[in-house]
Amino acid sequence: LLLLCVLLINCRSQSDSEHEASARVILYKSTETNPVAEGVDFLVSYQIINIGDVTGINIDIVDKYDPKSFETTENINEDGNVAFSLKELAPGGQASFNVTVRPKLFGIYESTRARIKYINSALNEMEGVESDYRSGYSTSLGRIKIISAAEYARKSSYYIREWSVFLAILSLTSLLPFVIWIVTNAASIKLSVKRKTT
Repeated sequence: LLLLCVLLINCRSQSDSEHEASARVILYKSTETNPVAEGVDFLVSYQIINIGDVTGINIDIVDKYDPKSFETTENINEDGNVAFSLKELAPGGQASFNVTVRPKLFGIYESTRARIKYINSALNEMEGVESDYRSGYSTSLGRIKIISAAEYARKSSYYIREWSVFLAILSLTSLLPFVIWIVTNAASIKLSVKRKTT
């Protein structure tokens, strides 16, 4: 058992020494918009994280939304292209940006993955070594159900109906004792007036 532990530690130290420093920039694409509805703003967040040992430079992110399916509103051009650039991102660093689109149609939307491209600064600084361009893709939002504007109105007005019923019941419990008091007070005033006259 001791021999096995020594071998594992030895193998681990050899693999650590063979590990070269590099930038590892990942892109996480997410949304908190729920529900996604036709004609309502749909916010998509992009988070860039460098989990590598060195700085990533010239980071470019590109994504696309179909202009036939989405109306562009924020951080996106009219052709549906998203483009974001960072000059550099230090090891352990994070950056983020948001894109807002408005769905024109309802149904199922299959999210695309954004493309990320960057340069590993460790190799870029060495003389005689060509820039080390790396590329990858973001996480996907998956399949997103976009509900119709009518369904969204029904779902969001549900709370208005619920609060209206609640306030009506609350007003009955408040007004009913007041009305009873007014009626009994008026009756007691009539009785006291009759007693004084007789």
